[in-house]
Amino acid sequence: MQSRAQGSRLKPVADSLENVGFVSKGDKKLLNPQAQHEYYDKIVARYMKFCANHSKDLDAAFASLPTSSSGDATSNPPAALPSSRPTHADKDIPRASTELSTLLLSLRKLREAILATALTTPIDFTQRVYMFSIRLSIRAQHPPSYFPSLRYSLDKLHSKSHPLPDSVVKELVAYLILDYACRQGDMVSAFELRSRARTDHAFSDQIIDQVLGALMHDDWVVFWRVRKTVDSYTRAVMNWAVDRVRRHALKAVGSAYLNVHVSWIVGGCTGDDEGWTWEKLVEVEKLGWEKEGEKIVIRRPKTRAPAKPEPVQSSTASA
Repeated sequence: MQSRAQGSRLKPVADSLENVGFVSKGDKKLLNPQAQHEYYDKIVARYMKFCANHSKDLDAAFASLPTSSSGDATSNPPAALPSSRPTHADKDIPRASTELSTLLLSLRKLREAILATALTTPIDFTQRVYMFSIRLSIRAQHPPSYFPSLRYSLDKLHSKSHPLPDSVVKELVAYLILDYACRQGDMVSAFELRSRARTDHAFSDQIIDQVLGALMHDDWVVFWRVRKTVDSYTRAVMNWAVDRVRRHALKAVGSAYLNVHVSWIVGGCTGDDEGWTWEKLVEVEKLGWEKEGEKIVIRRPKTRAPAKPEPVQSSTASA
């Protein structure tokens, strides 16, 4: 009897989130609203635990998944390979990438189930699930989770009979505009959506206007300044454009200057808030510029050859 008890203690406990499958693959555990509510509560509780476990550097935890700008809604979020072995202090805490992947997959299972039971699942609960899913997946920078949900929320879940709060609608529109502009590089769609939203939702947002203007005019100074002032969700969507903005800044500096101070180019071209150094910038961008003390030599002025003296004409020749 004792050995069986010991064996039962050694048996791994099934994960309450992973134990549920996808409706599209035949799993029926979430095909009633009560089960959906209970599963959603478990997801929220797991998310709160995730935030508590990684409170010392939550941004790094959300950035632990390999980022991809793919819009494929069928792509599952992959868990990043561990970079180091866990210390004794955190060996009982699941890796951020593993836990984040579980949360995103669980929300996808729940969204599938809600769509399958759309006639019986209360619309306010559906709206709440989608908002939670959008915000979490934006922080995790997983477009297959947030982009289709943004479109579905604005096109289907926001209706005359069940309107979303005005503040929520404007939040979703802002995320979608930024996604078009920053991740997809589709400025036409971004401006078209902003124009429609002004008419349909009385949308007005100076931050969005500044970001679009900065991207259109290659104004990296404004882009970095705005990025420092926005909340974590808006910054996460803007992050899709940071490589593009940084490289344009370096290209512009390289064509305009012969030499610059190292702190000016590192801070001005990168936004100066991600721990960039000159060495890291050289490695990432494969720069061939030279460093002399605190000065970066982009190119050296060409030396002119000394002018040749004009030949002196003889008096007989002039005669």
